[in-house]
Amino acid sequence: MRARLSIRQATDADVPELRKLVNAAYRELLEMGLNYTGATQDEAVTRERMQGSVTLVAVLDGSMVATMTLEEHKNPPSLYLNQLAVAPKLRGIGLARLLFDWAECEARLRKLPCLKLDTATRAGHLVDLYTRYGFAVTERVQWSGKNYESYIMRKDLLLRDA
Repeated sequence: MRARLSIRQATDADVPELRKLVNAAYRELLEMGLNYTGATQDEAVTRERMQGSVTLVAVLDGSMVATMTLEEHKNPPSLYLNQLAVAPKLRGIGLARLLFDWAECEARLRKLPCLKLDTATRAGHLVDLYTRYGFAVTERVQWSGKNYESYIMRKDLLLRDA
């Protein structure tokens, strides 16, 4: 029997399962001493983070296994990727790559010149992952309330004229 994987936009009904997925995926960062919102957010915060953006979920055989939130920024134009989470037991099989490819296609459809994201400077494994996906560090930032500095990372896209 073949596994069935689909990607769709999350709905309000997904919030309980989405919160559990994000908490589980970010637990290792909490264990590193990093106070990522995703590690401890409740359903109200999960719902709030979905507002004004597109939250994608990957569903494998009926279970939510990965997510990413896409938010269009106007100045400068970019598609900002937030709250990437992959179920810990399913890391390494390409789910993050699938969501990144989806985001890149979405940015191209919107004629946005780049993707952007941020991650803790101390989360070297994530910096390495995003670098492998074509992102480069462009700046450092200290977000309010966070106990770590973050890198802002950017991936430029080649857009074709229609």
